[in-house]
Amino acid sequence: MDTTTQSLAFQQLSNYAKQQAISKYGDPPDDWYEEIIALAKEQAPARGFSINEVQFGGFHSQGDGASWTGHVDLADFIEYHNKPEATDFAQYVVLRELIKDGWCEEKVNINRHAFIYSHSGGMVTEGIDDSISYADDDSVMDRGILEGANVKELANSIHTDELFNDLDGWVLSKARAYANEIYAQLEEEYDAYTSEERFIDVCDINGWRFDNNGNLIEGDHHGI
Repeated sequence: MDTTTQSLAFQQLSNYAKQQAISKYGDPPDDWYEEIIALAKEQAPARGFSINEVQFGGFHSQGDGASWTGHVDLADFIEYHNKPEATDFAQYVVLRELIKDGWCEEKVNINRHAFIYSHSGGMVTEGIDDSISYADDDSVMDRGILEGANVKELANSIHTDELFNDLDGWVLSKARAYANEIYAQLEEEYDAYTSEERFIDVCDINGWRFDNNGNLIEGDHHGI
């Protein structure tokens, strides 16, 4: 008997034929990733991130990963990430207040320097200006928990030039970490869509039958 004409359920196929069937007919829908990216953008502002665009590639090759472009609101970033147990907690509280009161740069842009790969290692900041804008010797804080304090004295007390340099590295590290979180969620979702378990469900729902090479028999391909 010519076994290539056999009508087989997916579970009856050889392991090779199963993999062939999944590779041919098990692709996820074109928009499978959109909800994950939309949610990542929605949740980003709580961490101080504003995401314009997410780029990713996957999932089992060199350069796989995710990255994003946008900007970081520095006061919100410090508010979310600065923890009381940190040794420099107080300095960052002062810096946050200087930023909120308009004496320091408020945002830093996140860009991508590598266009071949999508992974987070290609993300860069434009750098944070460490200058204290328009402050003279008599400038004081206009609002917040440090209202009335001398601006230049506050800046000198926390060594803003060094602290901004540290903040720039901290921002980039957390921005990349968030990109890695997004990638992990995308990979998990993709693996679920392309798993054998899900493909079996699809086959059962559609009544798909295959030949012994894993090809869908003509007339059985009704769509997912």
